[in-house]
Amino acid sequence: MENDRELLYSTQHSRTFSTGSDDEANESGNIAGDLSYRIRQSGSTNVPCDSQRIHWDLNYQEAAIFLQEGGNNDKLYYHPQNQDALPAYLIAHNTLFYLLDLGASLLLMSLAMCESPAVSKLQLPVAAHASLEIFGIAILVLKLFLNMRWIGVRSFVRHKRTMIKAAVLIVMLVEAIVVIIRQTNHFRVTRSLRPIFLIDSYYCRGVRRFVRQILQSLPPILDMIALLLFFMLIFSILGFYLFSQQQGDLVFADNYFFRTIEDSFVSLFILLTTANFPDVMMPSYARNKSSAVFFIVYLAIELYFFMNLLLAVVYDTFNNIEKEKLKKLFMHKRKACQHAFNLLVTKQNSSTIHLKHFVGLMKYYKPKKSRRDVYLAFKFLNHSKTSNLSLDEFYSVYEVALLTWTVSFVIVELNYIITGVIVVWPCCK
Repeated sequence: MENDRELLYSTQHSRTFSTGSDDEANESGNIAGDLSYRIRQSGSTNVPCDSQRIHWDLNYQEAAIFLQEGGNNDKLYYHPQNQDALPAYLIAHNTLFYLLDLGASLLLMSLAMCESPAVSKLQLPVAAHASLEIFGIAILVLKLFLNMRWIGVRSFVRHKRTMIKAAVLIVMLVEAIVVIIRQTNHFRVTRSLRPIFLIDSYYCRGVRRFVRQILQSLPPILDMIALLLFFMLIFSILGFYLFSQQQGDLVFADNYFFRTIEDSFVSLFILLTTANFPDVMMPSYARNKSSAVFFIVYLAIELYFFMNLLLAVVYDTFNNIEKEKLKKLFMHKRKACQHAFNLLVTKQNSSTIHLKHFVGLMKYYKPKKSRRDVYLAFKFLNHSKTSNLSLDEFYSVYEVALLTWTVSFVIVELNYIITGVIVVWPCCK
């Protein structure tokens, strides 16, 4: 009970904690370290009296950024390296900017209804829809500029997806300007690339992840498809020589399914779907009953063996990629937690986090949470029942941050006496 009172007092007065030497941060983040370096380089002696509080606030903010990068699966080497990169990072990861980026992507997609050939009631003049396109492209270019400002030019150039997006935007911008100048539309292949920007938006990250996993699973699937088509080609050549009824240089046209090797391949390809069965077999079967063995063996190998094997390969490959992705995401979150943990411990106690520093972290990581929710989240994490969090306990911060807490009343009847008891219970959104 005494520990609870002490912790509760700390949450109420965490903004006014002592800035003595007993609460010095064990490690400076990139932002706080960059600020201290600039102060030393300037040779200024006017160091703010609350410099330690500012230092802790910057550490809280950077620790929250580490947790966000872990949750969003952002590469940690794109973490803001100095104070100049921080404003661009905060703008690029703001909810309003996410919505603006999504709106620009949807605007470019919806222009298909206004451009020629378009829906007659929605068609706009050339100058109007081209201007709207330039407006949407400008927003997307602004996003790229913020990314370059945040991660640096070198990292920006090395990021393949970003460079592809930048190249497409440049081509689209040039085409839109040409359309305005000529006042007429022309054939534009880049219109088909507009969905790229929607998939690249923050709110479509699940779709982007799914598309990436499909592309990663293609190599073994393509191997199986190549094997299936190889056996189909062998059966096509065999069927051509068995059923084309060649006599010298003449070919009888009664069995039109196998007149040429090309017809034979197409017929067996359709047979793989059983759409032309048993029609494809009947001309040959009418001349020789034993020809049915060819089609039975073909269906057994191609349809019932290779097709099921292909399905198994697709499922197994996709499942393994999904498991590997989850493992990497789990380890990525742990790595982010370790970086955040190092920014929240003190030199006097470098193995645990005090409640007041946990409250400072949550002020930036989950700013909408009340002090009661932050305190209960800390208690939920603190399995050791102390006033500090260890690293193993801090690893669960992602799950606990999703919990909401409500106060409910439970009516307990004991010896005919009804008593109201306040119970705090966690529930996931």
